[in-house]
Amino acid sequence: MNLPMNNLPKLKDIEEVQGKRVFLRGALNVPVEEGSIADDYRLKKLLPTIKWLREQGARVILAGHMSDSTESLKPVVEYLRKYFDLTFITDYAKPDTTSPNGSGYGASAATREVISSMNNGDVVLLENLRQHDGEKANDLEFARMLASYADIYINDAFPASHREHASIVGVPTLLPAYAGFQFIKEYEALSEVLAPEHPFVFILGGAKFSTKLPLVEKFSTMADQVFVGGALANAYLAARGLSVGSSVVPDESYDLSAGLESGALKLPMDVLVLSADGETTVKSVEEVAADETIVDIGSETLEQMIAAVGDAKLVVWNGPLGWYEKGYSEATDKLAKALTAVRGKTILGGGDTAAVILDDLSSDDFSFVSTAGGAMVTFLSEESLPGIEALKGKK
Repeated sequence: MNLPMNNLPKLKDIEEVQGKRVFLRGALNVPVEEGSIADDYRLKKLLPTIKWLREQGARVILAGHMSDSTESLKPVVEYLRKYFDLTFITDYAKPDTTSPNGSGYGASAATREVISSMNNGDVVLLENLRQHDGEKANDLEFARMLASYADIYINDAFPASHREHASIVGVPTLLPAYAGFQFIKEYEALSEVLAPEHPFVFILGGAKFSTKLPLVEKFSTMADQVFVGGALANAYLAARGLSVGSSVVPDESYDLSAGLESGALKLPMDVLVLSADGETTVKSVEEVAADETIVDIGSETLEQMIAAVGDAKLVVWNGPLGWYEKGYSEATDKLAKALTAVRGKTILGGGDTAAVILDDLSSDDFSFVSTAGGAMVTFLSEESLPGIEALKGKK
């Protein structure tokens, strides 16, 4: 396994940034409720890179996305203006019908004028990149248009770097490219998981079967104990021939034999079930009825997890243990609290996980809390990301 940090160009490797136009790809896709940001963890982790660039006299062109192409970054603008002034640009991409395929992208003259008049330390923010099809399509002309505004590219959007989108893998092929401060922290922390200290406990929850089930299979050969919760556990319980009632299970079939045959895999012994009449009860996994839904792990399973992490030198956790969207987060909350007392390293990730635990706890209570969800899973599974390879000049 070869993950040397010196292969990743870093922000402070830039020889001269004063007066340079810097395209900063940030992780701006944060949850918004009634027009306000509900969880600002990603934005807080982006601020040190912006602060350093401004102090060095860079002219920062900040860009990012919201998950839905119809959403605006206006709530992010309002949030960031609490820390510094910025100009919000919405019309930076103009259709270019003279392009070879007749549907290309051209730079906006008005945007170019705004950027050319920037002073050192100024910041402009481009509207949601996904409002343009060229972003997700990794359209070369869209990437060229974005790159034409800048002299240097910086990626500080680790949570988006598993996507082969124009601002992640296209623009860095056209400009000198570097990793931002949070990107480097993510890369370093998650690389430790691929060469773990032992005892090593891996905990995986949530419901994204296609990406997370292969991760269970992989780490059942690397970790001393692999605990599975959330809807992922349902798949393994069903594969063992146990009833999971009306609980969520994968629509397609997966070969789970490697995990099931591993002595490291630890499935729930008891679960919290929701009956058809709305009552919840803790039952052993052998007792789940056909009309019941598993909504969380049980107390006996939780005690087993807490005992295991107490002796571990490394604990990695991604994904809530219960159906937290419906309010079933008790086991997740109790495990998070127990992890704050662990002497070994504790690395947590997954947007859902962070959102649940950081309501009551601080990221300082753990060794590292990743800003990434899907990107963390992809990195641990494939040991790199398209965004990493682009920074290394391999895309």
